[in-house]
Order: sequence, then C-alpha cells, then structure tokens
Amino acid sequence: MTAPTSHNPVKQAVDAVHATQVTPAKRGYPYNLPSRNLIVVVLGEFCGTFMFLLLSFIGAQTALVTNSSDDSSAPLSPASLMYIASSFGTAIAVNVWIFYRVSGGMFNPAVTLGLLLVGAVKPLAGLCIIPAQLAASIAASAVVYGVLPGPLLVNNTLGNGATVAQGFFIEMLLTAQLVLTVYFLAVEKHRATFLAPIGVGISVFIAHITATNWTGTSINPARSFGPAVIAGFVNYHWIYWIGPFAGAILSFLVYAMFKWLEYQTANPGQDDDMEKAQKPVDERPPLVPRDSGFEVASPLEGGHGRP
Repeated sequence: MTAPTSHNPVKQAVDAVHATQVTPAKRGYPYNLPSRNLIVVVLGEFCGTFMFLLLSFIGAQTALVTNSSDDSSAPLSPASLMYIASSFGTAIAVNVWIFYRVSGGMFNPAVTLGLLLVGAVKPLAGLCIIPAQLAASIAASAVVYGVLPGPLLVNNTLGNGATVAQGFFIEMLLTAQLVLTVYFLAVEKHRATFLAPIGVGISVFIAHITATNWTGTSINPARSFGPAVIAGFVNYHWIYWIGPFAGAILSFLVYAMFKWLEYQTANPGQDDDMEKAQKPVDERPPLVPRDSGFEVASPLEGGHGRP
C-alpha cells in the first residue's frame, strides 16, 4: 500500500510553473541566444546602476542638505561623512547581490574595463554596457533632482585644497582597491565568492570615508557623469574618468602579476574544502584516520546505495 503524499500547495505551485516552462529555443524570441543574452546584460546593468545611484544620491543629498543649514559647501561633519559612505556602500552591496546573476553587477565603467582586461567581459558587451551605465546615471540624477527640493548637490568636486593632480591619484588608487576586490572576491572562484557583494560594499564604503572630503569620491565615471550632466561640468571633470580607468589598469597589472607568480602556492589551504572537492575521491584524505579503530562506511552501503 502506497503512503499518501502530503499536501504541499507551495510545491504544487512551483511544479506547475516548471511544467509550463519551455526551453528558450521554443519561445519564439526574435533574437538568437547571444543577442538576447547581451540585451539581458545591458538591461540588468541599466537597472542595477540606476537603483544603486538613485539610493546613493538620495542618501548623499540628504547628508549634504542637513550638514549645514547655512552653507551647503561647508566641510562635512563626521556624521554626514559616515551617512554618505553608508549610503554608497550599502546601496552597491545590495544591488550587486540582486543583479550579479543577471549582468555581473558592475555598475561602473572602470570595473567593466577591469573585467574586460581579464576576459570576463567581451569587448562588444563592454561597448554596450558602459553607455547603459552612463544613461542610468543620468536617469538617477534627473530623478533625484526632480523629486527632492533644491539644487542637485552630489556633483563630484575637489575640496579642502586638493589639487587636480592629487585628486587624480586619489581616484586612481581607490579605484584600484575596488577593482582588486572584484578580481579576488568575484572573478576568482572560492568559498567566499557568494559574499563578494559585501566585500565590494565595504570597499566602496571605506573609499568614501577616505576621499569624500578631497575629491567627492567618484571611483566610478558613471557616478560622476550623471550629476555633471544635470548640475554642470567642472573643468577638471576628466580626473573622474582617467583616474578610475588608470586604477583599473593598475589593479589588472597587480592581479596579472600574482596570477603569473601562481599565488595559490604561497599560502595554500585557505579554501581547503574547495581544493578537496576538486580532487578525485580516492586522492582525498580520509575523514577518520585509518588507524583510529573506527570504520568509515561507504556511501553506497547501509541503505544509501543505488537500488
């Protein structure tokens, strides 16, 4: 006699959805798979960049408005600085986590360049992704300008006596830190890869703490471009492009050096379970020492074998 199956409406609903799904080749899309995938990536980058910058700009605008009621250009208080850094850091983390399965969650032309240099993004895709990121930044800036009272205050500018050369090197070095974070936490596959969005968020957070008083913290040409379109370009706007792109190239050189030196052999075992999983079963060390007096049952014994 067969035991009655339990009634699980959630499972039944999921099974019903799966039963109605068809393979992509049978859906009748007007585009082939590579073209459709490129469209998905571009749309994902637009949506993700828009949401990231919308939340970040609103947070930064709030901090700047409340920083000094008399002078919007007054030096940032520590509380306002933390508010801005938290807005950008958390906004990038949550949106990378949402969209990294869709488009990779780049949201930054400098990161896109870094991924293109290591072959993670194809040149054609990169040429389509960067305009989508720039368009999303303009859209986010326009929405913030339209829905919040007063002028748009989130334009990147130098401050506290920082020179153009100093601003360039600050942007280059902090962008290099960000792209290295992407390389070693997202491009390199390991146990913590799924936590890469948190690492990216922390990198962006600390960059804003260290640089906002000096450059406004771009580390992202798209982040600087949108507000400049709405509020106006400064004559040194180029540092917010060349600096981050130079940082991406610098991080690529550092990453390529460590890969060429086979850095994995210098400090092995940091991803021990991944290393074991990649070995054949007969090459893995036993879970219980062979001379311990205990027997380790085969996974095919004790009722767990194949029928």
